[in-house]
Amino acid sequence: MSTNRRNGIWTSRHSTVTLSSVAALTMILSAVNAAAATCDRACLLDQAKQFNANMLAHTPNKIPLASGVQIRENTKAIVLADSRWAAVTKIRSEGVYADAVKGNVIEHVAAETEPGKTVYIGTRLKVVDSKITEVEINFDDRPNVNAKNLVPYDPVFNTLVPPEQRATREQLERIITSYFQGLTDHQPIEADYDVRCDRYHSGNRVTHNARNGVENSGDVGCYESNLGPKPWGPATEIRVALIDPERGIVIGYAILHYANGRRMQINEVFKILDGRIRLVDNIGLMGEGFETSGFEK
Repeated sequence: MSTNRRNGIWTSRHSTVTLSSVAALTMILSAVNAAAATCDRACLLDQAKQFNANMLAHTPNKIPLASGVQIRENTKAIVLADSRWAAVTKIRSEGVYADAVKGNVIEHVAAETEPGKTVYIGTRLKVVDSKITEVEINFDDRPNVNAKNLVPYDPVFNTLVPPEQRATREQLERIITSYFQGLTDHQPIEADYDVRCDRYHSGNRVTHNARNGVENSGDVGCYESNLGPKPWGPATEIRVALIDPERGIVIGYAILHYANGRRMQINEVFKILDGRIRLVDNIGLMGEGFETSGFEK
């Protein structure tokens, strides 16, 4: 078969192929390969399901971990076999969230380690090419975990937000970035909060609760509870790890500094309706001797 090139076009007796069509085909193939490598929502939710099943079965070796995976529990580097998950006997409720753009699936799980003993576990899995590259666990096994407000998990978190009340990814990220800035300067933006907003700390309602024994902020809402002065701040290592506009969900992490030198790692699930924070589910673990969560992005 004879061929020749004329004005950027390859020709033969059987076909004519332009350079632009070759480029278009290359772009299509690249898009297909990228799609194949991306873990969509269903894939991410399945990763969390399999993670839980293997941790309950004490078979962490079956979890598809990437080479060089980073695993931390309550900021400390561990191997999965040494996780406090080993004491869990059953899961009582769970809220699971996925963001295919960021490649994260995050869950808040109320579990039982022994009869009558409820623990609250936040787990983030970062998935790349069907392998888990990061495992971040916040494990709250303190006596004051309140099962009453965790079992069952509040279904409002997974309800779809009506299209007319949805915010964009950019708007949601701005709201939560401002929320964490408010933990630093104690000047929250009032318009970002629903007046009915409540925040729960491992099942304990710490807003609109005059008997709140966690933060002792009294009968106030989410906005008022962070107006200064406060014993906490600044918030560092702020990360927006998941955004789901359809469900109005954002999940953020930060290290909260206290005046006495102690630090708290916070992992918060936010429900946002009509551009205002309506509900917050927080796992906040106080500790000493740590400088970083180990995950800065």
